[in-house]
Amino acid sequence: MFEIKPVEKLKHELLTQKQQLRNFPKSAQFVFDNLYNEIVTQIKTIEISAECILLDSVQSFNKNKEFSNAEYWKANLTNEEISSYWFFANNGQGDLWLFDKENNIHFYDHDQEEMSPENFLDTGLNFEKWLQFADINNQLDTLLINQDKIDKHLIVEYEEKLKEISITLLNNYPFNYY
Repeated sequence: MFEIKPVEKLKHELLTQKQQLRNFPKSAQFVFDNLYNEIVTQIKTIEISAECILLDSVQSFNKNKEFSNAEYWKANLTNEEISSYWFFANNGQGDLWLFDKENNIHFYDHDQEEMSPENFLDTGLNFEKWLQFADINNQLDTLLINQDKIDKHLIVEYEEKLKEISITLLNNYPFNYY
């Protein structure tokens, strides 16, 4: 029922409605994952699934500019520490997805209030795996729309696919999606 699609297929699906190229401003000092940079500079912000809204390069840059303000962060974090994260997606409910300098992806639950590395959940994902996670969630979204109740065997299958993508994500992600 659930399929982990190859990243090239997901990239192709995202780029089917390609927009004019919008590179990040030169003032963006973050070193981006190549696939991430290639996709977000050619798309408009897109809801891949209910939990994964990928921001285009302009919105992503603006989000990071907003969150570069030290008032959002735990006291005593330096500007260098703050700039070692890049917010690239959200879930529409105030929670955020972000990269660290090694392009590992973390999840920030806004209920944690202040931003700090301690409040960023490790997901065990890189951008390729995040795209696969977002797509698996999209497949689940479709099932939830079309069925009143999800069978237990489908939940088990969904969790098995998440485990294939990242056992860390399955163990750390704070929400039951179903």
